Amino acid sequence: MAVTLRHEPSPPSATLVIHMGAGAVATVVQAAIRNYGEYRSVTDDGLGLLAVSVFAATKGVSEAQILTALPQRSYATAPVGVVQGAGFDVVATSMDDAELDHAISAIQPVHFDIVLPTPADHRLVNTDPIDDEDLAEAVASAISAPAERLLALFGPRHRK
Repeated sequence: MAVTLRHEPSPPSATLVIHMGAGAVATVVQAAIRNYGEYRSVTDDGLGLLAVSVFAATKGVSEAQILTALPQRSYATAPVGVVQGAGFDVVATSMDDAELDHAISAIQPVHFDIVLPTPADHRLVNTDPIDDEDLAEAVASAISAPAERLLALFGPRHRK
């Protein structure tokens, strides 16, 4: 998988859609850790990003279209402006992966990532992926509270 940064602003009035898997905070934390290295190509310092994947209802793509494309059965929504107002960066990104489901590929123009704070740990500089168990635990511990705070902005879970 390759991540591309789209140099466009995030639309503050758009609605973000996040899939909410079982144990959502733990799921978000583990996905952010697992994908950390994929984001090295979009950062100025060569470090990765700890990011949460979302889609925005914008550019003519509706929330219903996003939900149809997502395979997960539960989701939640939040306005971009609320997420940004809580101190989280929302960056326009696209995933380039030949194995990506066609429905997900079709909505990549409205894919965004919400950036979680990266802990100051020198071991992150040379790690791709974060495969050291002690480091993964330290990162998980550092980002669990911000991830929980982020997910609280999305309100209740809904079933598709």
